[in-house]
Amino acid sequence: MGKVKSAIITALLVAAILTLALFATISCNLPGGVERYNSFVSKISLGGDLTGYATTVLYPEGVRSDADYNGVVGDTEENNSKKREDYLNKYVQKGSLWVDKEKLGDDDGKAFAESVQKDAKIISDRLSRKGYTGYSVTVSDGYAVKISVPAGFSYAVMKNYDNTERNAALSAIGHTISYLSLGGELSLRNSSTYEGSASVLLKIGEKLGDYVKSASVHSLGGNHALKIELTDEGLARINAALTKEGASGSAYIFIGETGLGLTFTMGTALTEKTLYFQADKGYSEDYAIAIDSVAKGQLITNKYNDAKSGSISSLAASTPEFGKNAAIWLGAAVLVIIAAAIIYSIIRYRLLGIVNSIMIAAYSVALATAMLLTGVQVTIAGVLNAILGLAVLCASNFYVFENVRYETTVGRTIQSSVKLGYKKSLFGVLDVHIVLIIASAIMALVGVGELAACGLIFLIGVLASYVLHWLTRFMWYVLSSPVRNKFRFCGFERKVEDDE
Repeated sequence: MGKVKSAIITALLVAAILTLALFATISCNLPGGVERYNSFVSKISLGGDLTGYATTVLYPEGVRSDADYNGVVGDTEENNSKKREDYLNKYVQKGSLWVDKEKLGDDDGKAFAESVQKDAKIISDRLSRKGYTGYSVTVSDGYAVKISVPAGFSYAVMKNYDNTERNAALSAIGHTISYLSLGGELSLRNSSTYEGSASVLLKIGEKLGDYVKSASVHSLGGNHALKIELTDEGLARINAALTKEGASGSAYIFIGETGLGLTFTMGTALTEKTLYFQADKGYSEDYAIAIDSVAKGQLITNKYNDAKSGSISSLAASTPEFGKNAAIWLGAAVLVIIAAAIIYSIIRYRLLGIVNSIMIAAYSVALATAMLLTGVQVTIAGVLNAILGLAVLCASNFYVFENVRYETTVGRTIQSSVKLGYKKSLFGVLDVHIVLIIASAIMALVGVGELAACGLIFLIGVLASYVLHWLTRFMWYVLSSPVRNKFRFCGFERKVEDDE
């Protein structure tokens, strides 16, 4: 390969990586000042340790917050007198809460408190399946359930560069909490509203949940759907209900008193046990988790907030646990580490150090793009795993560089030293990457929450490391081909001892 071809290939590779790096890291206002371009990095979803948590409190039916109670009792307007009197006669204070006397019962609320504790455990189990990098479900004052999940904001959203996405993120969290805290059985009803509707199943007390084997999310080509697997008996029983004499209209799936917007056509029999309902990823996940949980007997016994609306409106975003500038400081630390790796590479290996620096830049851009596309929530631990993947890349390249250096000292040409150096390093580099890929895949597939997120990030990093390791090998060929002195290149030089 001649100098011109070598220079063109190198220039194109550098230009491509620099262009991607520019889009990945630089945010700016577009001409006219109407819109803003947010970089890849600024749009990556961040964990609660970097952007805070969205928090809400669920009050079961018959429980009021202190603010709610005092807001009614303290209202002296005449048109509020009846409601005020009802509150004064009906509720008794328990800590910072006001509880309906009928809910407390003869045991002064012990059984009620136990039911709330049980519900909180079920809600926690359901949230664990959402894959949040961190969350908490606690019982406050015995009768209210406090939930905190990572806000999932990107840096751009956290800095209010994109309020639309901020509202969408909070809305999605509200929807998740609402549906994962739904109480009651699965049912199939003849109206989209609970009041006035009735079960379309034929036996008294027959429950749809008895006939659902599992519920999950089906994804293909960027499209998502709720997938419900029925039992053999379930298919037969539901078809009997759908095709009974005179059946018409639609049948609607409910959890408790909340309709899920999932319908069947009365008069038409199902042909398969596997049912698909198209919805976006977030809705599909929420429905799948809630339906699967109920079908497996995890029933929430209380109604929380407005169980019929399917929405949580009172979400508060907290300050990140490491401070509001945690993401900035973490980004600065990552840049320092990348700069140190680049400087060391160039000082130690000269032109090959520049090649390794290009690979470092390519690794950073590839990982940032992958984290954006996968939607994984990035925490401080996740960033450490990304840096560990970068260390694997640099260590692999440095290992080969040193092997090549050794081969040149015993009299081989640069081209011969490169071939032999990579040959001697092949199985060592391959073994390390295989072991790390298996370990990271296990973390991603078996782990939950932050462990799974870290596993996914490390898996992407190790795969990128291996690909870029061989791209470095290609650049050896590109850069060394036009060199005339086959015994001197990038500081590697054949050493010949003088005869005495």
